[in-house]
Amino acid sequence: MKSFSGLFKKDLLISRFWSVTWMFCMLLAIFASFAFAHYTGEPMALFGAFVTILLFHSLFCPLMIISQLRLEGKTQLWLYNPNKGAVLLLSKLAAAAVYQLASQVILFMFGLIVRGFLRPVADSMFSVSDLFLVNIAAFLESVFFAIWVMFLWTIYEALRKYPAIKKIRWLIPLFIYNAYGLLEGLFIKSGLFESAQKFWSLSLKMNFKFHYYQDSGWTVSFSKIDLPGVLLLYYAVLGFCLFYFSGKILDRRVEV
Repeated sequence: MKSFSGLFKKDLLISRFWSVTWMFCMLLAIFASFAFAHYTGEPMALFGAFVTILLFHSLFCPLMIISQLRLEGKTQLWLYNPNKGAVLLLSKLAAAAVYQLASQVILFMFGLIVRGFLRPVADSMFSVSDLFLVNIAAFLESVFFAIWVMFLWTIYEALRKYPAIKKIRWLIPLFIYNAYGLLEGLFIKSGLFESAQKFWSLSLKMNFKFHYYQDSGWTVSFSKIDLPGVLLLYYAVLGFCLFYFSGKILDRRVEV
């Protein structure tokens, strides 16, 4: 536990600069959206800014992980670290997740303000619980993508010991990811997936449409979508498996 604590503090320190830079840019974008909304008299600009920032948060953890792994690749310190690969990776994932949570707390408060501005011009307004769940979904999506980054990175670095493919080894992780995406797409289109959706689903008011009326200007309407519970469980299991195999590959202590 002490070793993990030390690694975690180190990764928090390594990621601090980029995380603070991210939050500064986010706050700058928020203030700019307020200024634009005030200048144009169009509160819908605040909602557009909120959605854009929320979408970018799906890239937060993956970008933090890439930054950390690139640094490890330069220092080569992991070759001599006695901790297991899973511990090394978990430390980096936890550090990125902490900073993302801090960033999304700010985003959640911005969402509450946006909700207040939209009440007079929106139909079927989303609730505070919807706003909370959307932020949780964005957080989990970001963590899931970060685990994919770890898995593909460990494969890429493990292939370094094969000189014949050293210059083209990046094609193998790319092929794995695209092949998986193809298989998943076929499954989603299949009747089996449609049957699985009927077992359990989570309703979330996150679908929206913009409308423009000459008399009242821009407005937005919200409607619910059903997230299949079976699919959420599947991604949780997949994320665990990807993380497990990433740790096992890293345990070989390949030169990174």
